[in-house]
Amino acid sequence: MSRRAARVLVPVGVLLVAAAVTLAVLQPWSSVAEAPDDSKKPVTAEAELTTLTSDLRINGSLSYGASIALPGRGGTITRLPAAGDLIGVGQAIYEVDGKPVIAMRGDRPFWRDLGIGVENGPDVRQLEQALADLGFGKDMTIDDEFTAVTEANVKAWQKALGVTKDGVVKLGDVVAITAASVRVESVKAQLGDSAGASPLTYTSTALRVVAKLTDGQAREILPGTAVTVVLPDGTAVPATVTAVDPGGQPTEKEGETTPPTANIEFADPAVAEGIGLRAVKVVFATSEVKDALVVPVTALVATTDGGYAVDVLRKGGKVERVAVEVGLIADTRVQIVGGKLAAGDAVVVAQ
Repeated sequence: MSRRAARVLVPVGVLLVAAAVTLAVLQPWSSVAEAPDDSKKPVTAEAELTTLTSDLRINGSLSYGASIALPGRGGTITRLPAAGDLIGVGQAIYEVDGKPVIAMRGDRPFWRDLGIGVENGPDVRQLEQALADLGFGKDMTIDDEFTAVTEANVKAWQKALGVTKDGVVKLGDVVAITAASVRVESVKAQLGDSAGASPLTYTSTALRVVAKLTDGQAREILPGTAVTVVLPDGTAVPATVTAVDPGGQPTEKEGETTPPTANIEFADPAVAEGIGLRAVKVVFATSEVKDALVVPVTALVATTDGGYAVDVLRKGGKVERVAVEVGLIADTRVQIVGGKLAAGDAVVVAQ
């Protein structure tokens, strides 16, 4: 996480410290009135040198990303896919008047018929690149001009589809998608309906995580931040924040706006396959101390002067109370930054 992010998120670690210290004060084992009971063998844990990390955990959910409505066109719908179908470039998304509507890779919608004599434009370049990607780019220069070579490649592509070979890509014959394949999310039309309205919505085919943020987190978390996603079965997998949406957009409910969110993508999308759209945890590392001398939080004893101590089991079974200073607290462990305590010492822990 960036230094800027750490400045805001580190207070989470501070809250953990406060919570843990409060716990130490309130629990019976931490009472200064109690001395170690030499008649019973105490339960101990070893003080150790390790890397201690304080984490910020945010709720997230698995998602296929934003829902996109397929644009409508003229004609009558004669075939439709099913929700959940995966459709790749070069394949028919649905059918109108008995003719397939083909998915082509592109960042902008096609808005006109494309054929010989059409004015130069970026849509021509997009069509030529899509044809070339599909294997129909013989002798063709990818540019803004629709040439006789472009027409020949369009005809070859039309022949492969089994449609009329007229060398013209009419408006509505193809639809631009921004990925190599898409997933049909929902089908809104029925066979025989007019194709004028959007017939279906689609999403990406890859699962990612969408996590809700606070306004402060949305300002401080940056794209490119490495995180860990904890899946429903407890598996921890690496991921990266790819985008942060500050929210604030109106919703269908009056007076409500969209919350800030972070889009998070897996290093290996296959780790989420077959899980479904489940809830997950997103873990941000906010503070880290290397070579920290660490003991369990339950080893802390509150002292009368407002400080802390630990009980150390020495050789021969004697228990010595040692004053200490605490640093970072993460989960159930605390860093010892001062006092006569060394790695390997056996500290008494509460049961």
